[in-house]
Amino acid sequence: MALNENLCWEIIRSLKGRAAYFKSSGEIKAPRLENAIPLHDLESHLALKYRKNQIEDCLYFLEKRRYLIKHGFMGFTLVVLQLSAQALKALENGSFSPEEQKVFKEALFDLKSPGIWGMKFNLGEALQRIKKKIQDFKPRD
Repeated sequence: MALNENLCWEIIRSLKGRAAYFKSSGEIKAPRLENAIPLHDLESHLALKYRKNQIEDCLYFLEKRRYLIKHGFMGFTLVVLQLSAQALKALENGSFSPEEQKVFKEALFDLKSPGIWGMKFNLGEALQRIKKKIQDFKPRD
């Protein structure tokens, strides 16, 4: 499974600087949460650019890796997502941990998706890897 790193960053940036109230049955039960946004607001914004499964996968990843704190439960309360201290640190550094970076790497060949020659070749990932190799290559003086 390869996650969309740009989507993960967009989710984190969308929450930064925002504030939301945690509500239950229309009543405010807790003080305003900083760096938070209601889940339905975030999903409605992201639905314009990304597919449902991409959004769900990235939200799942960020929550399980403790970048997002979920307040509330579906069905009975308004679900609010809040950035954790770890997410704020990652945003400040501008990168995820090296272990998590591996999750964003895509396979060059996808055997599950049919392509012209029996398997799908990921040209975009190949070009990104070539660009990275060129940037990493520095001639020695």
